[in-house]
Amino acid sequence: MGEPASGLFFRDYLRAFKKAAGRWTRHYTVEALGNARHQPRAVPLLRLANARPQRGGLMLMAGFHGEEPAGPLMLLHNLHHILGNALDAGVPLSIYPVVNPYGFDNNLRTTVDGGYTNAGFIHDEDPTGAEVELLRRDMARFKPRVFLDLHEDDRESRTYLYAFGDKRLADELVHLMGRFIPHADGPLSHDGSLFAPGGQIRDHHDGSAEDFMSHQGTVASFASETPARFHLAVRLAVNLALVDHTMRHVAQLRRAVR
Repeated sequence: MGEPASGLFFRDYLRAFKKAAGRWTRHYTVEALGNARHQPRAVPLLRLANARPQRGGLMLMAGFHGEEPAGPLMLLHNLHHILGNALDAGVPLSIYPVVNPYGFDNNLRTTVDGGYTNAGFIHDEDPTGAEVELLRRDMARFKPRVFLDLHEDDRESRTYLYAFGDKRLADELVHLMGRFIPHADGPLSHDGSLFAPGGQIRDHHDGSAEDFMSHQGTVASFASETPARFHLAVRLAVNLALVDHTMRHVAQLRRAVR
């Protein structure tokens, strides 16, 4: 087995994530939803959330594809910052840091059986096995206001956003990404059938996690895309900026309804 794109095998990531989260046990818990298929044996599929789960918060997800390391790494390296900010802002939080451990370890978009892990959440398209069912059942419990899935694109040189809901927030996120790396504006370089005018692919009902969460009462549901061939430090900064911005937005929404 070669080295993962993240530089960490899942077992090491799991250990480091649990250690970091362990300093926050008064406020947050890390739970295994069940087992994700792996070789030679299954591994835990993790979720971090408030010790007393609440609705109306922010849900973060990463690690669908093994060649897209920036999301999982950003969540690990900035976990204290993210958890502290959420507490200070009064924002309920749920985090799924690596949802495809097999792909994470093997630099693959697929899981053990060759299925694509970011489909099959809704519309009964591309069923991808037990992991999606575990995630879907757990995700539906939290009813977040905003969902953000951190992806990368190893065939694109620009940033873009899959977006459902709040157009103003989507515009802000695209503008934010563009401050680090230019955003797409029109057809994607590698797939002329996908158009991202103004950096957004809107209401793309492809059975993905963001598609699923757009049907769960969210104000906005997104999947961000950074170019995986760009400098890793910049991609990490983009992802952290996205999380910080969406956190502030959810905090404002919560204050507005009190």
